[in-house]
Amino acid sequence: MKLMLDCYGGDFAPTEIVKGCVAASKEEQSLSFVMVGKQEEILSLLKQENADLDRFELLDARDVFSNNEAPSLILRGRDDTTLVKGLVSLRKRDDIDAFITAGSTGATLAASMFKVGRIDGVYRPCLMATLPTRNNKLVRVLDIGANMDAKSEYLVQYALMANEFLKASGMENPRIALLNVGQEEEKGNALTHEVYPLLKAEKRINFVGNIEADHVLKGEADAVICDAFAGNVFIKSLEETAYFVSDAFKEAFHKNIFTKIGALLQMKHLKKVKKLFSYANQACSPFLGIKKMVVKMHGKSKADNVKAVIFETKNLVENHLIEHIQNAIQTED
Repeated sequence: MKLMLDCYGGDFAPTEIVKGCVAASKEEQSLSFVMVGKQEEILSLLKQENADLDRFELLDARDVFSNNEAPSLILRGRDDTTLVKGLVSLRKRDDIDAFITAGSTGATLAASMFKVGRIDGVYRPCLMATLPTRNNKLVRVLDIGANMDAKSEYLVQYALMANEFLKASGMENPRIALLNVGQEEEKGNALTHEVYPLLKAEKRINFVGNIEADHVLKGEADAVICDAFAGNVFIKSLEETAYFVSDAFKEAFHKNIFTKIGALLQMKHLKKVKKLFSYANQACSPFLGIKKMVVKMHGKSKADNVKAVIFETKNLVENHLIEHIQNAIQTED
């Protein structure tokens, strides 16, 4: 299997990206890689990590798209960016199974749609977030940023694609819920009123009804479907709350010598909480609805995160996620 990595996407690129790839290559001999970026820098890093250079192909790209740039700019004369050059190669080459990046989410989505293309029948590709839950499992939330003004038929397709993703990840009967302001069927706005009966009637998914935002992290569903406006507000509010609570705990633990001792005594339990959130960050997030596998990993990914995403991507490719999504969309009623 050959995977392509954007070596200059993310906060710790290219060093941590290369380290993660080399670590994965040493654990799994069937993997080979196409490394996109500044050729001489990547080669130097590969040698530092004692990589088997025969399994690493270098694709030179001199331009790097910044997170601070408007995503629409990726389509305007930026053909030598690691994103565009990598995605064009993904489209053209049958030997590359997936493209992985920690770069700009919006730019990756835009470039994927226009340089790789949508699966036939997909109205709009969507973005998916992975979150930890109280029952030590993960929940996926989609769409979280691609389509702010979604239609009911978009959300039905999100549910179908999420269902196929979760099955490809090893889940037998994923629970699919609709994000809403109440659990009752009659709650919500015009969009949720319209999409609820469509999801309820869709026999290929295990639709468990509405779910309120404060129940998402309780693990009551495996995937939560929503339009990107609601999804983005939900995710960003949750992220800032997590940072706020984390900073509050850090301040409390460092207040004096007694609180520091208390923190040391609780370190075992604190590490368990950290591990749960770390696992969520390691989960890969494919852009569902794109013709070939395009995977977004967390912007702060380090080598261990990169390695974990590589193995999860490998699993999705081996389980034919793209083909299953194609079949699900093409057989819609």
